[in-house]
Amino acid sequence: MSRITKALEMAKADRAFLSIVEGPKNGPPHPARELKSEAPDHDSGFFPPPVEVEFRQTRVVKVLKEDLLRNRIVALDQSSEAAECFNHLRTRLFQRTRLAGWNTVQITSFGVGEGKSTLAANLAVSIARDTRQTTLLVELDFRRPSLARLLGLGPECLGLKSYFFDQTPLQKLFVSPGIKKLAMLPAGGRVESPAELLGSSKMEALISELKHRYRDRYIIFDTPAISLCPDPLIISEYVDSVIMVARNGWTTRDSIRAAAEKIARDKFLGVLMNEAME
Repeated sequence: MSRITKALEMAKADRAFLSIVEGPKNGPPHPARELKSEAPDHDSGFFPPPVEVEFRQTRVVKVLKEDLLRNRIVALDQSSEAAECFNHLRTRLFQRTRLAGWNTVQITSFGVGEGKSTLAANLAVSIARDTRQTTLLVELDFRRPSLARLLGLGPECLGLKSYFFDQTPLQKLFVSPGIKKLAMLPAGGRVESPAELLGSSKMEALISELKHRYRDRYIIFDTPAISLCPDPLIISEYVDSVIMVARNGWTTRDSIRAAAEKIARDKFLGVLMNEAME
């Protein structure tokens, strides 16, 4: 993770590898979401005022900063080069999504070991540190869930598995690792054949409800690798935008090209290079 800046610079130098800001821009516009050309209006909802959040229905687990840094949640260390890189990524993400009114971002990868969950967590932390935004991190990788561990919440943490199979009320599942303005919905464990769950009307309704509840909230969805299963393709139908994570020196260019063709061009923001393993 400490070499992520170098990886991003390599991504910019090699046009076969795209940074987040170099996703396709010449495809058809997202349905009913063409960018407005006029200057942003602060009353329009695109640039909300500073947000102060007190979690009332979200369970807060105080996780030590040292433990989070040990798990490579480096966006917490604002003095580090890696945190600056995530802040830059956050800014470019805002540039591509705010004016369009997009607030749902799916993070996927090409294969195992490319660091997509670690990057999803760090991006969520960086967005939460912005004065105008809150963040909800949603774990939809029911095959290899790891976000609860990365954020120090423990494997016993209840999550969406309980919501779908045990009818646990959603408000009981929100949890925060003690990071201001960051809440999480963990997977809550592995699920056999999760494609059926992800493709259900209940999942589609859940994502729609999360998207529209708070205008100042960005929602980051962590999903499995696109080459392994249909899960990320199902979720891509419900979200505004998709970022793919590649690992420098690990992910092949052919894999990137093949996977990028599966995502709708108007939703594909680009590829984020990484050198960390999950």
